[in-house]
Amino acid sequence: MQKPTAILDSAGKIVEKAMVVFHPGPRSYTGEDVAEISCHGNPLLVDTLLEIIGATGLARIAERGEFTKRAYLSGKMDLAQAEAVGALINAQSACGVDMARSLLAGDLSRRIASLGEQIFGIISGIEASFLTDDAPYDEAAFSKTVGAIIREVDSLLAHGDSAPKRYSGIVTTIAGLPNAGKSSLFNAILGYPRAIVHQESGTTRDIIRERFVFSGIDFLFHDTAGIRETASGPEQAGIQKTMDILRQSHLVLYVVDACKGLTEEDEPWLKLGEKTIVVMNKADLLPGPRYGVQGERAWVSAKYRTGIDELMGSISGLFPLGQPGVFLGRHTYLLSRAREYLAHCLAAIDEGMTPDVLVLDLKTARESFQEISGGSAGQDVLESIFSDFCIGK
Repeated sequence: MQKPTAILDSAGKIVEKAMVVFHPGPRSYTGEDVAEISCHGNPLLVDTLLEIIGATGLARIAERGEFTKRAYLSGKMDLAQAEAVGALINAQSACGVDMARSLLAGDLSRRIASLGEQIFGIISGIEASFLTDDAPYDEAAFSKTVGAIIREVDSLLAHGDSAPKRYSGIVTTIAGLPNAGKSSLFNAILGYPRAIVHQESGTTRDIIRERFVFSGIDFLFHDTAGIRETASGPEQAGIQKTMDILRQSHLVLYVVDACKGLTEEDEPWLKLGEKTIVVMNKADLLPGPRYGVQGERAWVSAKYRTGIDELMGSISGLFPLGQPGVFLGRHTYLLSRAREYLAHCLAAIDEGMTPDVLVLDLKTARESFQEISGGSAGQDVLESIFSDFCIGK
């Protein structure tokens, strides 16, 4: 068992007894020789140790993302995997962690590499046809291969709209007029009394947030103040917060008293989120109680938790399951650009364009694939990616 190492200041005084571990390259994280110091977590002590190390002139504070950038530059990982490190650190949902892990494991990189190799094969075949009559340009075969690559790209881009939401968590806001039963619905969904429920209107004046996982999807639920235009003072401040979060919401559960039904007062608030489900609460008080979901409306009794499972099933159906191919904006952009050139190439084949025209599109598409893994990424791209990392990674 390794013994602690004494770390001394300039006067020879022991400042800390820490664990120092040497990671020789190229098997270290960065591929270089690395020393790791583990000390007690007191910030004052950490600062002192950094000052001692810095005073030697042999080290400096790392830049944001510098360790992972060094790992990328030394070939320990490609650029997509390097981005996965940041995505894993910043993931705010269980699904996001899984998505980042898949990216870090190289799943996307392998699929991209395969597509690049297929395009290279097409280019080689076309260029060979320029040199010898023994390798004729096979229009039908090339068209079939390009079409197959486009379908693979489409599978990677599938759920491109919902993938970033799945990564960060579905921002879901419960809104409605005062006393519609918003807090009761919030508690019914969570399964415990998280929010205060009271018959007096205006009880909720601040936003209450809770994370809830249903069918493998992370939802970030927000219970909000009742909306009404005549509010004032603290209640008005709460309503303003409600309006702000509504505009950021991927999903709004707009709660309505089923006995009163939708009114003109509700109309202005129904389309503020990306998607809205109108929840007709207190359905147990209707002359003929009914529960379930029809289209964009759901009938529930939050008080008795009736119809809640049907509502949650409808909600999860709005955000398809299955591992999305890409969830980072840079990857989506480059894949979309590659697809655009591949589609142009396929159309050019059908129109009987000369092979030299096809090669230009194919090479540009291949460059887009290579840029995902970092093969043709410029310095500005690298700086943009790693500047978002925290210091120490």
